[in-house]
Amino acid sequence: MKHNSPLLLALDVDGTLARPDGTISPRTVEVVKRLQRDGMILCIASGRPPLGIRPVAELLGMDEFGGYIIGYNGGVLIDYSTNKMLYTASLPDEALPVVVECGRRSGHTMLTYVGDEICTENASDPYVQVSHQRNGMPVREVLDFMDLPRPLPKCIITGDPCEMPALQREVSARLYGIADAYLSEAYFLEIVRRGIDKADALVRLLDHLDLTYHHLIAAGDGHNDMSMIRLASIGIAMGNAHPDVRQVADIVAPPSVEDGLAQVLETLSKRNISFF
Repeated sequence: MKHNSPLLLALDVDGTLARPDGTISPRTVEVVKRLQRDGMILCIASGRPPLGIRPVAELLGMDEFGGYIIGYNGGVLIDYSTNKMLYTASLPDEALPVVVECGRRSGHTMLTYVGDEICTENASDPYVQVSHQRNGMPVREVLDFMDLPRPLPKCIITGDPCEMPALQREVSARLYGIADAYLSEAYFLEIVRRGIDKADALVRLLDHLDLTYHHLIAAGDGHNDMSMIRLASIGIAMGNAHPDVRQVADIVAPPSVEDGLAQVLETLSKRNISFF
C-alpha cells in the first residue's frame, strides 16, 4: 500500500488483535508488520493500561517501526518511540465516592491502576484475575478503595454480565456531566472522565500527525470501540463483536478466533486502498 500521506491503523487488543485465549496469531503479527513496512502508522488503542499494552506493541514490531499507544480507553496517548506522553486525562476526584458506593451496595468489586499495580479491595475476584492475566500486572489488595492516591486514570466495577447494564444506567445517571460509564466487556463497567474515549484520543493523534479521519482505519469489537469505528474512514468490527458494534462498521470481519482482522487487512492491502 503506497500513499501520498500515511495511513493510521488503530487496533483494539482483546477480541480484535487477540484471540479468545489472549494470544495473537503469527498471521496477524506478520500482516500488521508488513503494513508498517509499507508505511502505515500503527496505533494500539485499548482499555488496558500502557504497561499491559507494551508486550503487544513489542510483538507487533513497534520497537522497529514506532507508532502510538492509546491506553485507558483514551485516557492516555503516548508516542511509543520516545515514551512521551502526548495527552492524559484522569477521573475527576468527585466521581470516586459514587463509584465506591454503587459498587459496594451492589456487591461488586472495583479495581483501578496505580503505578504498575492493579488495586482492588477483593484480589480473589475472578474478573480482577482477568485484568491481571491480560496486563501481566501484580494485584495489590487494599483495605479501602477511597484511600488510594488520586487522581486515578479510571475505575472499573466488575460483576455478573446480567447485572451490569442496570448498574451502568445508574452510574451514568449519577455521574452525568462528570464522568462516562460504559461496558468494555460484559463484566467490566469502566468509568472515565466525561468525553474521554478512543475517538477523542485518535482525533488528537490525527491532529498531531497533521492527518484527518480520511487517513484512519480502525478495528475493534467492544462498545468502547464504537466511537473510533464511526470516526474512521474504514471502520472494522469483528464478527465476535456485539450487534450494536457491527451495525456502525463499514466492514464486519470474521471473528478473532478465525484471524478475522488479518483476513480483512490482507484484502484491503491487495486492493491497494486509497482515499485520495
